[in-house]
Amino acid sequence: MDHAARAGLFGTAFAVGRSYQPNLLTRGSTDQAVITGTTAAMAYGVISAGSATISAIASRFSRSESPSPTSRLLVAGTVGAVAAGAAAALAWREHESAQRAAGRLLAYTAVTTAVASAASDLTPGAYGNRDRGASVAAAALVGLGSWASTQPWKSEPGSLSDDAFDGGAAHRGIKFWEDDVREVSPPKAIAIGAAVGLVTFGLAKTESALTSATSRAATYLLGGEAHDHRMLGRMTSAGITLGVGWFAVAKASTLLSKGGGSLDAALTTPPSTPEVTGSPASGLDWTKQTREGARWLSMALSPSSIEAVMGVTDAKQPIRVYASLDIAQSDQERANVLLAEIDRTKALERKTFALFSPTGSGYVNYVATETFEFLTHGDCASAAIQYSVLPSALSLTRVPTGSAQTSMVIAGIVQRLLAMPKAKRPKFFLFGESLGSQVSEEIFRGTGLFGLEGSGFDAALWIGTPAATIWRRQIWGDRTITEAPTVGPGAAYLPRSLTDWKALPKKERTKVRYLLLQNGDDPIPKFGSQVAWRKPDWLGPNATRPIGAPKGTAWMPVTTFMMTFLDMLNALTPTPGVFAEGGHDYRLVLPEAISETWQLPATTEQMDRVNLALRQRELAWELYRQWAEAEAKPADKQAEEKAKVIANAAKYTGTSVDAAGVQRLISEGMQPTPA
Repeated sequence: MDHAARAGLFGTAFAVGRSYQPNLLTRGSTDQAVITGTTAAMAYGVISAGSATISAIASRFSRSESPSPTSRLLVAGTVGAVAAGAAAALAWREHESAQRAAGRLLAYTAVTTAVASAASDLTPGAYGNRDRGASVAAAALVGLGSWASTQPWKSEPGSLSDDAFDGGAAHRGIKFWEDDVREVSPPKAIAIGAAVGLVTFGLAKTESALTSATSRAATYLLGGEAHDHRMLGRMTSAGITLGVGWFAVAKASTLLSKGGGSLDAALTTPPSTPEVTGSPASGLDWTKQTREGARWLSMALSPSSIEAVMGVTDAKQPIRVYASLDIAQSDQERANVLLAEIDRTKALERKTFALFSPTGSGYVNYVATETFEFLTHGDCASAAIQYSVLPSALSLTRVPTGSAQTSMVIAGIVQRLLAMPKAKRPKFFLFGESLGSQVSEEIFRGTGLFGLEGSGFDAALWIGTPAATIWRRQIWGDRTITEAPTVGPGAAYLPRSLTDWKALPKKERTKVRYLLLQNGDDPIPKFGSQVAWRKPDWLGPNATRPIGAPKGTAWMPVTTFMMTFLDMLNALTPTPGVFAEGGHDYRLVLPEAISETWQLPATTEQMDRVNLALRQRELAWELYRQWAEAEAKPADKQAEEKAKVIANAAKYTGTSVDAAGVQRLISEGMQPTPA
């Protein structure tokens, strides 16, 4: 084992030890394995390359192709001392520049490389392969020491709640702000992690081999030496790698698009209600609706359901209009379709009108929409326009399209509102969730609150706004994340977590009209490419970290990025009919937030019944769709599929359920009993 390989081994052991730190959410063994394997491969590549550079410098100074360990130690010591001084001078601060962060990362990398290089020279086995076992054993001790330095007995994931808050799932007597609590099995994680690391490192080796082969081919065709064409080889290799990656993503997108664009077996028949898009009265082809659009339109509340829950006798049929991705070919045409539906249904003649900005898949939050319909007694209209059928993580490039067509719709609505007598105009609301928050917020980039207020919005509610959203960062400004923010600017409020909003005095909460809610442990508002190379503000000094940030965790390049990415994948695992509060799940708080922010009051008893009905309806519709899917299977498969639905119903409710019980849950959820 050569010097660079030993240094890489020590650097890998150190990085792997620290990769077991907690982050925002709990994670399972496979998650940990991916983090460990990726971290190991990256650390080995960086540290071994850095150590080879130290050897090259030592070789130049000693004028020998094989520098002595003493020469390497001197160079490593000098590099480490200089880098440590630079790291101290570039100590982390909130709102620091990208240049400062990059400089500190370079300095820390140099320190780690120097330490690993020195350790490889001071470890038994440094002068030959006969003591390779000693090197591995020493590296294992480094890894164990690195893990112990994180003080795992004191570290806590951000989702671990305090005793004062009754939210999340109970797990062995400890409460978490999560829908689903996971545990790591170290032996399993280490085994899978080793495989992931080998695969990742193998891919890197393959890329290097491809570069060498391309360089040799260029030498044959163009002449000269292979090293003369190293850059050409690297560029060609990178192009091939990117091409393969692009092809893989494109294939995945195509497969996912087929699912997102198809209708559920339970919803192939269009709604008959004239006030809903896709009904015969709308004249729009129901088969052009995508899965999420069809679900949202089919679930519009009926006047009888509203009356049963709210205890009133004059409920109206709520209006729901939707422009699916497939309903038109261009953004402008899609916006025109939605505006035409708004005109057809006389949506702006209702007392309240809400524009919902959907997530990447086209999903519009059922809890938010149904709460809106309950609290307005149906005298409302809801509209949404779709920009993608893919999950939000694969729809990031569609944000400009979503913002553009949403802006067109808003312009059309404002034009119509200005043509109406002021006394007859409806209250105008805006709602966005996840990527839909970014889509609708970025419309106002660079205008502060003036653009939002100038568009006529009486109130807006956004949940789980992605970290990449520029408008939110502009509104936040240079405030510190270490203190609970005050209301402002204007009637906007940007809490760090739900706790900030709930802790506001009642007088302050009544001022809020534009609310950007986020759970403290939600990774969506925290994840971004910058986490890979710079320490985020939510990982500042441990004592000043906001609620939801992990305690005791130290930022590490790439590793923290992978942790937060996997947290993002685990952020939303809801149980139908069971509302939790944590991660990317906001169902529990939405009724209260909409009632307060949009000024749609209700009695305590009414809100209790609304919350019960929301849970029953979510469960009922989920089981209804699953049961229809089971019945759509071939006859010889139906019994097996229905048994799965029955098992799911038992899991969701925590009780024993049979086929009749499933039908009862569906019926009770869709037809609530009168108040």
